[in-house]
Amino acid sequence: MNSLESLNSEQRQAVEYTAGPALIFAGAGSGKTKVLAHKVAYMVEKKIVAPHNILAVTFTNKAARELRDRVEKYVGKNAGQVNIGTFHAICARLLRREIECLDYSSNFTIYDTDDQLALLKKVISDHSIILESTTPKNILSRISYLKNHMIEPDDFTARPGFLTDRYVAELYPLYQTALHKAMAVDFDDLLILPLKIFNLKPEVLEKYRTLYQSILVDEFQDTNRPQFLLIEALGKKHQCVCVVGDDDQSIYSWRGADIQNILRFNEVFPKCKTFKLEQNYRSTNNILKAASAVVSHNKQRAIKTLWSEKSAGEQLVRLDAESEYDEAALIASQIQREIIQHKRNFKDFAILYRTNAQTRVLEEILRRNNIVYVIVGGVRFYERKEIKDILAFFHILSNPNDDISLKRTINLPPRGIGKTTLQHLEELANTKNIPLFSAMQYVDELDLGSRATEAVKKFYEQLVDLNKLRKTLSFEEWTRIALVSIGLRNYYKESEGEEATERLANLDEFLNDITEFCQTTDKPTLESYLENVTLATSIDEWEDTKNAVTLMTLHGAKGLEFPVVFICGLNQGLLPLERDLTRESLEEERRLFYVGLTRAKEKVFLSSARQRMRAGEIAYSTESIFFNEIPEELIASSGSLESVISARRKPRSTTRTRSYATDRVTTRPLTGEKRDSTKPEISTPASLNIKPGARVSHSIFGAGQVVNIDGVGQNARVTVHFRSCGRKTIVARFLSIN
Repeated sequence: MNSLESLNSEQRQAVEYTAGPALIFAGAGSGKTKVLAHKVAYMVEKKIVAPHNILAVTFTNKAARELRDRVEKYVGKNAGQVNIGTFHAICARLLRREIECLDYSSNFTIYDTDDQLALLKKVISDHSIILESTTPKNILSRISYLKNHMIEPDDFTARPGFLTDRYVAELYPLYQTALHKAMAVDFDDLLILPLKIFNLKPEVLEKYRTLYQSILVDEFQDTNRPQFLLIEALGKKHQCVCVVGDDDQSIYSWRGADIQNILRFNEVFPKCKTFKLEQNYRSTNNILKAASAVVSHNKQRAIKTLWSEKSAGEQLVRLDAESEYDEAALIASQIQREIIQHKRNFKDFAILYRTNAQTRVLEEILRRNNIVYVIVGGVRFYERKEIKDILAFFHILSNPNDDISLKRTINLPPRGIGKTTLQHLEELANTKNIPLFSAMQYVDELDLGSRATEAVKKFYEQLVDLNKLRKTLSFEEWTRIALVSIGLRNYYKESEGEEATERLANLDEFLNDITEFCQTTDKPTLESYLENVTLATSIDEWEDTKNAVTLMTLHGAKGLEFPVVFICGLNQGLLPLERDLTRESLEEERRLFYVGLTRAKEKVFLSSARQRMRAGEIAYSTESIFFNEIPEELIASSGSLESVISARRKPRSTTRTRSYATDRVTTRPLTGEKRDSTKPEISTPASLNIKPGARVSHSIFGAGQVVNIDGVGQNARVTVHFRSCGRKTIVARFLSIN
């Protein structure tokens, strides 16, 4: 096919330019993945670069798969030769080939966050360090920050007055030593160690410069310092570097992303040519105008304005709630209304929020309204206990130096190796300065009972035999035998209860995952599978084909799109998030809101609540400043929960089997209009004679009994014990006497 087909003029110019470094500012929904795929196809079609000499780097496995699929569509069978992957995956591949020069095994283990935490806790325990006013998680977070900023243990100096830094100064070098001893690396090391190899072995750098003759990088605004230095090292000499990104979507500074990498790209590559993709193919113009108006308040940005050939579309809708429960009820009501009036499906909706803590109330109300939902970013399949257990077995079979994995599996399922036996083995390993796995073969030197000694010997021989078997069987065949030998599947099969049944089902799904991996991977191995699993993300597991409302954080929504988007919690202190709001952090919060707005294709709802529970107490909060940054003509209001309750009291439709109200929410202008005198007033506590002990009902929570009343009139706060959900505090005007 023609690699320039179906491109607009700006996209075409960006694709055709191959004379030097290129910086492509690609606004939300402007087709950046399309441009990247076409650019790869163009270089292959015109024989500018051979497919195997192209490196295309993304940030998620999902994005890498999408790019590969598109390239295959344009290039055909040659697509498999193009090097496409995430930063971490590309670096992991490089390290498998080159890491031995750093005195690591090529079968090194990649530790996830749980493994890192377990290792750090072991280091703390081994050195009898007592933490005060901080936690291992805080220390790991600080170590990660230092790595992202290329600060080595020997270069770190604790900041005066920061207690965590004192512990970091002591534990950072010990943690790195423990990683090396376990022949393990963490996610940050995957990016840093290639740079160390390049510095130590210039000939290795030259080899990869020759291999990667053309480099393309997606989402460049999200790169941290090591990632930027990797691209600079590989591309500075030949200058064939094309980076694509949107500074207005730079939202990951908390994990090391530096917006200056894209804004100052032309300082490192001064001959670069800049392109701007401003035509949006996703959203209506009203949504784009609102998003552009908000983000234009930022100072650190490249000037660009999104536009679309689509119609103006509907106004954004504002939902004003009294509490987080009212907010969730409004959202549920609007979803039901959209389904009835516009024939939408559950999967057309996304509810986006700033923090995961906001999901509790949302889930409760969605369940009560029979709205099917899925949470993205919860417990991932690979993080479930039984799956982590199997992966730990696999890790120790791949890397016998991995003490963390061995400790997890040594008595799982129970095989008579208790804590005392394990402690003796660890002491023996420390005395001989060998891994725990190797210490098991010297178990006869320990003063253990015969049962424990035989159990250790049997387990050691089992692992040795499984490793020998790897050489004679395919990975898929070996996996099935290993799962039987390990005994976990039989253990759960013989256990009773719903939990055991679910764990067994997950083990079966694990086998499905292995089969799929083997069918889609060239020369699958244990190491390549473990690498693939460790680098997976929750977004990769999200199934957008499931008919369910999607709940996810604003950070998690980046790169996705939905017909209808709800952004909830638009209150000062929540969005923007409450913290030391410097200009830089406020601008990032604004970019986060911009990302949320530009996920919507057709309609946006923005909700806030006048009061929210915080640490068990009711706190009142003002609306987000971001409301004021949207032009008035672009936003309308759909009232409060009062209108929802009023609508719910109308006769239900008899044409549908679902118990949806036909007109739950009325719309009124943003500029407040006076109450219609013909509309019934909500009764006050006095007129309703509400008092402690009275039986009342609520449209969402059902029947309950009054426990306490705080205040007078329709705005009094009434504490009610509901049969369905326990004690809640409700504004009086939303209650009625039974």
